[in-house]
Amino acid sequence: MSEVFLLGHPVSHSLSPAMHNAAFKALGLPHKYSTRDVAPEKLADVVASLRGETALGANVTIPHKEGALRLMDEAAEEARRIGAVNTIVRRGSRLVGENTDKHGFLRAFEAVRGSSDDEVRIGTTLVLGAGGAARACILALLENRNDVLVANRDRSRAEELARAMTPFAPSGTRVSVVDLPRPGAALGVACVVNATPLGMHGEDPLDGVDLPEVVVDLVPISEETPLVSRARRSQHVEVVVDGLLMLLHQAARSFELWTGAPAPLEAMRAALPRPV
Repeated sequence: MSEVFLLGHPVSHSLSPAMHNAAFKALGLPHKYSTRDVAPEKLADVVASLRGETALGANVTIPHKEGALRLMDEAAEEARRIGAVNTIVRRGSRLVGENTDKHGFLRAFEAVRGSSDDEVRIGTTLVLGAGGAARACILALLENRNDVLVANRDRSRAEELARAMTPFAPSGTRVSVVDLPRPGAALGVACVVNATPLGMHGEDPLDGVDLPEVVVDLVPISEETPLVSRARRSQHVEVVVDGLLMLLHQAARSFELWTGAPAPLEAMRAALPRPV
């Protein structure tokens, strides 16, 4: 039996084990997926342990996506451009860093809107957060020629992210830093993406703020987040992308990287706690 781990802090809430173990079972693969709660100071040691022959690799989640990139023997071009790793693949004794978050973001949009990844033209988008998931979404948005505004509680992190992403902005597009919106504020954007953990415990990161036509919440939990629930009730919101849908599609891509087999998407979907 080979093992795959989810490395994060915390990870007990994760829906990934049920999804991946259902996928292994569907294909008759003798593998096991489990979580490992890893404090930041232990990340290097835990990643090094993946070189053992029983490990296929790992997923990486908050707060380790950026730190994991520095621990890889090599990294895929996508992971280097994003500046973060969410999937580790063991090849012999070497660890390869991949990032499937951008893939998951685009496939989730495709599922909701019925468009392909080169048609994700939304307009100016506000991205809340400055971590690895935010980086992946910003790259996808810029590559599809959308202007991006970044807002984060720590403004210096948002400014650092904007500088890192600016080289990937096509001519005529831009990535800028703005303050977090306050209640009653008019966003003045076509889309908002919540790439923060807010919503995991019942928070609405845009409480008191009118929503734009497109709302994306990356938080994947058993129940709809308050932001997703409010967006679905709003008469002004036309497109809602739920974090479970992005989780499903990024997980399917990770599964394929570890196993070399097509992901059994419907088995993985059925293992989620609600329909997406």
